[in-house]
Amino acid sequence: MAYQTIKVDTAVGPVGAIITGVDISKPLSALAVKEINAAWLEHHVVFFRDQSLTPTQQADFAANFGDLDVYPFMTAVDSNPNVIPIIKEADAELNFGGAWHTDTSYVERPPKATVLYAVEVPDTGGDTLFADATQAFHDLSDGLKNILESESGIYSPKLVHGREGSYKQAAARSEMAKDYGGAEDFAEQEVEHPLIRTHIDTGEKSVYCSLPHTHRIKGWTREESIPLFKHLTEICTQDKYVTRFKWQQGSLAMWDNRCVFHNALNDYQGMRRHMHRVIVQGERPQ
Repeated sequence: MAYQTIKVDTAVGPVGAIITGVDISKPLSALAVKEINAAWLEHHVVFFRDQSLTPTQQADFAANFGDLDVYPFMTAVDSNPNVIPIIKEADAELNFGGAWHTDTSYVERPPKATVLYAVEVPDTGGDTLFADATQAFHDLSDGLKNILESESGIYSPKLVHGREGSYKQAAARSEMAKDYGGAEDFAEQEVEHPLIRTHIDTGEKSVYCSLPHTHRIKGWTREESIPLFKHLTEICTQDKYVTRFKWQQGSLAMWDNRCVFHNALNDYQGMRRHMHRVIVQGERPQ
């Protein structure tokens, strides 16, 4: 489409686009919001460079696209209840978000958007990979599509945040500078969602299940489900679907959790990475 208030560059990779020509620290016109939203829906991820944002300015930008939500497992920054700091200290080994997933898919209404801002980045490494789960679904065989669309999954934070979850275990081994557990009762809950999600705005279908957040296929055991989850992850994360985004201080990414997987790379040992994250409320997956 032709844009009046922004410029959109799709040369970043197979999924996503870089938006320029707008200062998102300031209030945006209705037309600018409409155009950013249109670019986001079309390209699934939009990136902004060279922005200077306070936590409240970041939250105000995100609020243009829906009501903001809170994340149950981390404490927000003092200045804004919807902005959480994601920090990997130089002496930490395990990072936050270091596996292919969609954010918080284990709640009844997962966030539709994640807005991540780079406060401090390592000299090298720390990139984030984004995978187009819509195109990946389109390219599946008709037989596998039919199987997946007839099944639902049991989603839970327990695999990561639960009493036996990976973050709890890492914190106990002192591999993380911070315990990203907490909310123990909530961390054991389960919710049912479709394995293939239909986007409420575009009507497109996408792979929605992941190894970290989908405990099992309904009616299957975890052990029976893992091979299919692994297979789908391998399909979705082929190079032809994946964009690698190199962060710079002042970069911001907004991605659509309904149709994009992401993976924060943990390849910057001995260096610090500090991000601020906001999530925008979504609808129950269909």
